Amino acid sequence: MSEIKAVLFDLGDTLWHFPSMPPGKVIRRETVSRLKRLVESWGHEFTDGRFYLGRDIRLSIEDATHRAFHGDSIDPGYPALCRKVAAEHDMELTREQGEELWDTWNLGGAFLGRKLFPDALDTLHWLRDKGYRIGCVTNRGHSGPRFHQELADLGLTDLFETTVISCDVGYMKPHPMIYELALGELNLEANQAAMVGDSLHADVGGSKALGMVAVWRKPVKDEPVEETEDEPAEDEPGPVPDYTISTLADIRSIPLFANGRADG
Repeated sequence: MSEIKAVLFDLGDTLWHFPSMPPGKVIRRETVSRLKRLVESWGHEFTDGRFYLGRDIRLSIEDATHRAFHGDSIDPGYPALCRKVAAEHDMELTREQGEELWDTWNLGGAFLGRKLFPDALDTLHWLRDKGYRIGCVTNRGHSGPRFHQELADLGLTDLFETTVISCDVGYMKPHPMIYELALGELNLEANQAAMVGDSLHADVGGSKALGMVAVWRKPVKDEPVEETEDEPAEDEPGPVPDYTISTLADIRSIPLFANGRADG
């Protein structure tokens, strides 16, 4: 096995979670309120039918994400989907308005109670101190300045040498291209990197297919999770990780990382 020089991380349910997510009715009320203000700012009336705009966006996004995740792993292009849904509500939007609608529909991690796992930063710093380079490869439909500010507020930006987000590059994990883009930015071969994530399909299967080391971070039970829909059927075992951990701090006990890089 080649020496591992970098460790790439997923975000949702790997580095962060939602231990205090607001109730569904609170989320719906906030979504409707934000969309109402936006629609009216465009000079449209927020009719009774448009009250369900947020719901229809959600259903469209869920369907497109499911098909992409289990299909070609090409990013669905969520702002364009929002424009399509808006057209069904008799609103013809420009490309810029479609992006604004998508940004408004996304409430953001702060509102949803997103928090880093207690051992996240300590583990990342421990790996850095051991000489490993740190990066992020994540499936997300929303990026942009607001999302990157959230990363900075959580203390992650300065730790990541590369941050590759599916909606920015057009490919979703487990597509090999999203991993290859991250490896290219680090100037590393696949066998010189490890991937840590909670998804057997996207994180473990996608990284192992390229020859990376795959560390499966078992999802936390009884908490809201970011939808991945990657649980294998009972008669269809999922990809087998090289290592399995229950907490991020467990990385320290993996022999591969315990002694650090030889040239670290």
